[in-house]
Amino acid sequence: MRRRVLLIAYHFPPEPAAGALRPSYLAKYLPQSGWDVTVLTRALPEHRSAQYRTIEARTLGERFERSVRGVLDANRSDANPEAVPPLRRLLRWVKSSAFFPDRTAGWIPAAVSRAVLATRAERYDAVLSTAMPASVHVVGYVVAAIARLAWVADYRDPWSGNAYAGWGPVQRALQHALETRLIRRANAITTISPPIAALLGSIHHRHVTVIQNGADPDDWDGLEACVPQRFSLCYTGSMYDGYRTPEMLFEALAALRSAGDPAGDTTVDCYGPNSDHVGELARRYGIENSILQHGTVPRREALAAQRRASDLLIFLNMAESTSHELGSKVFEYAGAGRPIVAFGPAGSVMREYLAQRGLGWFASDVTQAVRALKEAHRRFESGLRTLEVAPGTIFTARDLAAGFAETLEAVTSPASTFSGRQHPAFRQSAR
Repeated sequence: MRRRVLLIAYHFPPEPAAGALRPSYLAKYLPQSGWDVTVLTRALPEHRSAQYRTIEARTLGERFERSVRGVLDANRSDANPEAVPPLRRLLRWVKSSAFFPDRTAGWIPAAVSRAVLATRAERYDAVLSTAMPASVHVVGYVVAAIARLAWVADYRDPWSGNAYAGWGPVQRALQHALETRLIRRANAITTISPPIAALLGSIHHRHVTVIQNGADPDDWDGLEACVPQRFSLCYTGSMYDGYRTPEMLFEALAALRSAGDPAGDTTVDCYGPNSDHVGELARRYGIENSILQHGTVPRREALAAQRRASDLLIFLNMAESTSHELGSKVFEYAGAGRPIVAFGPAGSVMREYLAQRGLGWFASDVTQAVRALKEAHRRFESGLRTLEVAPGTIFTARDLAAGFAETLEAVTSPASTFSGRQHPAFRQSAR
């Protein structure tokens, strides 16, 4: 008999957010392992694909906020389209300060209500919540407790140990207290990498199962497999309100141009909700004419842009405390078949990951960045215009779903002997 899981995910397609990929792959591939999926997610104005069975919950005050944003965008200066109006910054500050545990807390009431109604109308075997935002785990906890279902709490990023949160000691203590109280009820904890698993293990004093992110070859169906004709760089993603920055890249490009090196003769296409910090840095280093910002676009458009570029960019937080970050972007880029130039802290797990798999170059200072760009340009000029990724080199979306299917089966078995062991698919990919 097939089993059913209620997947709780705040981010879900067609939202072009990196956090939407992991739940979308679960919704797509878990049925192949005998688990039918219903996704509880936030309501969007865009039409959702009939490919997935979804339940949408509205956020309190969402319509008001959307109308305010519409007014702010309408008043934004055409001379500086990337500038963030002060009122929008104030809106962000109010949400981050007044809402607990995070700015999406207004989604919790409707999400819990819709989920409980769903569990009463149909039989479910488990709840799986994938965060961040942390509000997703609040919903998972409440629904699992009311419906008396097994609960898997999945972390794409840390919660109280999140380096991007910017909390003071009181807020951090409150977040830690809520997190430990809620997650104590979870039947299993999963996350994307061993470093985050170690952090979560130290917080919750229990084993955490690692199930890596992955790439889905189907994402590229229908997109032209073009061969780039010029050396060009592309970034698709967020700068996370300045926590990630292209400054090292821009400084390296400026140095290359000053030296007359052909590797500096390139353009950088940026797709995503990038802040005015990007334009400011480009002007500071005198390369603003080569930095093209396209804003947030549908994911298919972003994927097509990756295929048009010769090399793809990853920017990580430069703080050593974020060295555990790997994320999902590296998998998507590998699927695009383009070399990667990544920038991050010296101890980043990304450095070893790229080197072991031959996916590209990593830089933690300007000297390394200049060298990486030279090598990328030299590779391109030698005629190597694409990147062939051998099967088994990276984790796939099917591997991801298989890992979760094993975990779900373990926590819902009559014997309930789940011990949080690391599933075979990850052990194989880690070799």
